[in-house]
Amino acid sequence: MAFQRVYTSPFPSPLVPTDLSISHDLDDPTKVLMFKSLRDNAALGAGGLQAVLDLGEGDVFPQIIIDSHISPVAPYDLSNRNNKTIPAGMCFSSGTSGKPKAVLLSHHNMIAQLLTIRATNPFTHNGHMREIFFPSFAHIYGIVSAVLLSAFVGSHTVAMKHFDFVPYLQRCVGLRATILRLVPATAIRLANDPAVARLGLDLSSVRFIMCSGAALSADIIERLQQMLHPTAAVLNGYGMTECTISLLRESQASAKAGSVGRLAAGVQVRIVNDNYEDVPSGQTGECLVKSPTMFLEYKGDPKATEEASVGGWLRTGDIIRCDQDGFLWLEGRKKELIKYKGNQVPPAELEAVLLEHPSVIDAGVCGVTNSQGEQVPAGFVTLTDGVQQAARQDVLQEVKSFVEERVAPYKKLRGGLFYLETLPKGNTGKLLRRQLLSVFEQSKESKSRL
Repeated sequence: MAFQRVYTSPFPSPLVPTDLSISHDLDDPTKVLMFKSLRDNAALGAGGLQAVLDLGEGDVFPQIIIDSHISPVAPYDLSNRNNKTIPAGMCFSSGTSGKPKAVLLSHHNMIAQLLTIRATNPFTHNGHMREIFFPSFAHIYGIVSAVLLSAFVGSHTVAMKHFDFVPYLQRCVGLRATILRLVPATAIRLANDPAVARLGLDLSSVRFIMCSGAALSADIIERLQQMLHPTAAVLNGYGMTECTISLLRESQASAKAGSVGRLAAGVQVRIVNDNYEDVPSGQTGECLVKSPTMFLEYKGDPKATEEASVGGWLRTGDIIRCDQDGFLWLEGRKKELIKYKGNQVPPAELEAVLLEHPSVIDAGVCGVTNSQGEQVPAGFVTLTDGVQQAARQDVLQEVKSFVEERVAPYKKLRGGLFYLETLPKGNTGKLLRRQLLSVFEQSKESKSRL
């Protein structure tokens, strides 16, 4: 917030300097890079650096000593500035469909994010909310939810330096947390891991669970709901680094479990076919968005910026449908739809079925090519700790049969079912399906395939 107060553009990044082309991404002549410790300097290969701030390893923010050759910032006239065009910061996109992009956001975007959330869920404002926050501050979820929103609505937020599942839950109990902001992997583990029940945690103080990154299935939501106070709610949100799209109100959570909610305040959406024609009500199509929260550009990538929109509408790449009550349902990514013999198979639908099995704590599905050159669904699962290695093959067969009994014939896991200790996830908790393809290629002859 200090950077934004003086109209500079912070660029929080979860990557180490060797992963960034710093001189390309940060073209301002004054560059101040903040590392966890100065030993990271050895990894820095970019010029133009004027200072490095050592944040240290402790729990208390240290006194920062800046090299004496840095010039003070000259007085700057902030009047008559258009905050719709002034950068407030950059965040990396999640990278689910390719290399993460540097998303440039304006002050107008950031302010609109906060006003949108408060208008859609007004109970958060001065609502005495308490939470332990663990997702990365290097992504829009952390910046908006933990940094900006907590100050805007007056909530009590405690940042967790290193995430560990059990200590996180224990600290939430100790704080009497009223909200759990989770990423999908953590929400699924909370719902499915038998170890949680053995801990005997009292989560009665939790008013709602908010999950962003990917929509939770109705089955997972039901399991989470059973762990909370009867009046508590489990909410899905839908958006991307480039903009906020929809939020599910607390009062709507039970009736529309699995939905990502109605449109957030100030957001417009079109659902279109491949020709960008609006589809009939209730049918699926790609989600196009227009909103005051929409980003400025992809930094240093004008081609990607141009391709991101059509006629002033942002292309999300997500397949959604809108029901008769105006609730949005996320069906999957357009590029990730599996087409088998002319039929479309949404990976998210099969993942939801896999997660219904009590031995599965995480699941992913992607399209692979079989020996006949056809695209078929392949599944990947993480199993509960109670499944011993000797029994793994039998459990995989049981899970595969479980799915086949519950889906249409063309949706069967003809590409196989694989065991993975952990599924590949991005920093925001989104499943990286493109990496599952690499696992498939490496595991064609594996004994962990069925």
